[in-house]
Amino acid sequence: MENNKKHILALASWYPSRVFLDNGDFIQRYLRAISTKNNVTLIHAIKDITLKNNFEISDKNNHNVREIIIYFKPSIFRPFNLVKQIIAYLKGVKLVKNFDLIHLNVTYPAGIVAVYLKKKYRKPIVLTEHWTIFSPERFIELAFYKKILIKRILEQVVFLTTVSKDLSDKMSLVYKIKKVNIIPNVVDVDLFSVKDQHMSSEKTFLHLSHLGNEHKNIIGMLNVAKRLVDEGYNFKFKIGGNGDLSLIDNFISQNNLSNYIQSFGRLKHEEVNEKMKQADCFVLFSNYENQPCVQIEAFASGIPVIATDVGGISEFFPENFGFIISKNNEEQLYLAMKKVINNTQFSSSKEMNSYAKKNFSTEVISKKIDDVYNNVLR
Repeated sequence: MENNKKHILALASWYPSRVFLDNGDFIQRYLRAISTKNNVTLIHAIKDITLKNNFEISDKNNHNVREIIIYFKPSIFRPFNLVKQIIAYLKGVKLVKNFDLIHLNVTYPAGIVAVYLKKKYRKPIVLTEHWTIFSPERFIELAFYKKILIKRILEQVVFLTTVSKDLSDKMSLVYKIKKVNIIPNVVDVDLFSVKDQHMSSEKTFLHLSHLGNEHKNIIGMLNVAKRLVDEGYNFKFKIGGNGDLSLIDNFISQNNLSNYIQSFGRLKHEEVNEKMKQADCFVLFSNYENQPCVQIEAFASGIPVIATDVGGISEFFPENFGFIISKNNEEQLYLAMKKVINNTQFSSSKEMNSYAKKNFSTEVISKKIDDVYNNVLR
């Protein structure tokens, strides 16, 4: 089996679509990496309120991955939407002739279909998990039926890969899967190069995300930026992404900070490196994470990172690549940003870029995942 391409049926609970352009884009990059060694068919089902008919299927090849995305019209009776979603997944499965293995990406809800297919076709399930819901304080808030379904799905998984050990440890509290590998997110290193080395008089900080305040603590970063401005420090903070900019823009307007803080909208993936090369430091002040892609994309761009010690961030954070600070600690963020402004020296851009290439490239990650497949199918 090692010497032959396998046909991988990838079921994804999250995936980019016309409804959510960037949802699960890291899964899309994962599958593109896998497709360099195997044949990959992706199936994803998502509700679309604009549909006139009950279902619509998009079936196309995208960067060597066959992407089958089924859109379904949501039901007026909301509890029936899960049933319609499962039906949508199964419509996609009917378009696939044969496959060797089921690769589930994010346990719920696609895992319901994965378990059904495992029992029907006797194919093993490999799960790659990214979901922060497995943090105990978040998992307890799930609806009871979802907790039960997630546990039943995990019971059917033969091999688990997670993007951090922290996530693996948290998942084991729900159900302990015996075979586990830590395989981090992938970076298309061909899209990332380092900025020219020079000491700029005005430091530029960058934050890029979906801008959810409860998750990314946007207001905390803005508060610290204002404090630095009030104390006379000269810098720029560029903050934006594929989310709602109103909180940021209102804060800038109310505090007359347009000379210091600049917002921006959604970036295409190929635009991320250029944005990062315009910055001196990336800021990630999250309340929870697993292993964020932007962290390793910043390293691939050769810029240091200030990040909170949550999830698996510290697992992939070499010494002198930036600062690790406590969650929701604005004082520590203030001190770290001040050190950057005052020209603290970090590892070189080339060292950071080299670290990203050695640990997160398509070649490295695809080999690790293919080793898992061979282990399961042996």
